[in-house]
Amino acid sequence: MNIYAGSKKTKWDIGMAETVFHIRGAIVVTDDLSLPVKTTRRMWVNGIEIFPEQAGVVRPFYECNFEWGELGQNASYTTALSICLAIFKSERLAENLFVCFKEEFVQNFPDGNFELVLEITRFLNKHNNRLHPDLYSRFCFSAITSSREILLYKNPKTGLITANLAENYAMHRETMPNIKLRKLNERKQRLLFRLFAKDNYLITGYEFTEVMSRAEDLMTRFYWRSVEKIITSQIEDKYEE
Repeated sequence: MNIYAGSKKTKWDIGMAETVFHIRGAIVVTDDLSLPVKTTRRMWVNGIEIFPEQAGVVRPFYECNFEWGELGQNASYTTALSICLAIFKSERLAENLFVCFKEEFVQNFPDGNFELVLEITRFLNKHNNRLHPDLYSRFCFSAITSSREILLYKNPKTGLITANLAENYAMHRETMPNIKLRKLNERKQRLLFRLFAKDNYLITGYEFTEVMSRAEDLMTRFYWRSVEKIITSQIEDKYEE
């Protein structure tokens, strides 16, 4: 059973008073001739300026500045998290949704200055599984994903925390728009990780620090095993030539 599957019956009552938000992004260039040219990206949500430091408190692992658009890099996650914190007024809900928000909105923002209106009802319906009250998102240094976020489920009755690393490794959201191809690839990735981890792909415990420590250890070993296979394959190909 996929513990991360959404449920129409069990859903976080986020009680949002509004679902339409005005987002503005601006690229500011210093014009002081006595200083080196410096470019700063700034953002506003409903006319109120937000700052990357707000996201940095929650996720200090990403760059502490704003980026957006198709060419946005690591700091695009900072942008997404900062906006989600402003919109949802909940740190945990923002944690659960910001990666999806980055992939669906932030990377599609115009590269330069922009102003736009976001209506997020469709977004919330689409990512209904992220509204599960017992779902948590945590940063995993060793996760082989661009965001390095993994999902954990906490059983409300027993308090047992579970991280399905095979499922986390297989997740491909908007990065692969062809749904049929994405599902096929997810299945292959899931089986690959299970083959590596055997029965250890499910990490359980009663403390988040304990579960994340064990998840980091397993993901680190999987990463280096993957690197080893790539190097071995390259060497074999070279000798075959």
